[in-house]
Amino acid sequence: VIGVFIARDVITFYTAFEVSLIPAFFLVAIYGGPDRREASFKFFIYTLFGSIIMLAGFVYLVMRFADSVGGWLPSTNGGGNVWDIDALTTYAREFLTPSEQGWVLLALMLGFAVKVPLWPLHTWLPLAHNQAPTAGSVNFAAVILKLGAYGVFRFVIPMVPEAVVVFAPYIAGLAIIGIIYTSLVCWAQTDMKKLIAYSSIAHMGFCMIGLFALNPIGAQGGILYMITHGLSSGALFL
Repeated sequence: VIGVFIARDVITFYTAFEVSLIPAFFLVAIYGGPDRREASFKFFIYTLFGSIIMLAGFVYLVMRFADSVGGWLPSTNGGGNVWDIDALTTYAREFLTPSEQGWVLLALMLGFAVKVPLWPLHTWLPLAHNQAPTAGSVNFAAVILKLGAYGVFRFVIPMVPEAVVVFAPYIAGLAIIGIIYTSLVCWAQTDMKKLIAYSSIAHMGFCMIGLFALNPIGAQGGILYMITHGLSSGALFL
């Protein structure tokens, strides 16, 4: 998880993003409740599928950037490291067409939306929370969900701003549906872990609305929500 947050190139970021799956999977699969097998595999398949589509978006970006500078390695192209996140962000923002930005946004958002999780890709979370041991639930709520929101803030919004402006109302709409739907589901819950899990989806929906408001106050609110949700949900599980 630390690797995800400190990565300066997409190889480190993606590797750390994927490797974070492994301990979480075994935490649920070995130490979870009676339905731990279903919960762990659903979590793994959902997040792996989203990450593979996200990888396709990254590969397309890097290939376009490498073609523009004449090589994949710094020693051959003379134009810097094609894997560098800041260089990729600058290239994508300035040289991708609006339609290309749209496809890249969809690819990256699928990977990050599963992790957030954004409705309707949220169904792995209540089961994983319910079956995970307490330490696993705290880990999911406080840390794992933030990887998706961080990815949106770090990659999607700065890399493909034109597409973000077009898609922001739709993504916010999904977040609003998720907030209302999961809040109503919370009403009917008798299991405390499922109650906190569904409320987490609603909270992360507010975080996504803040990020896709596309103004400084919204971004600050979204980041603050990541911190406060991590503290409050983790504390509730404990």
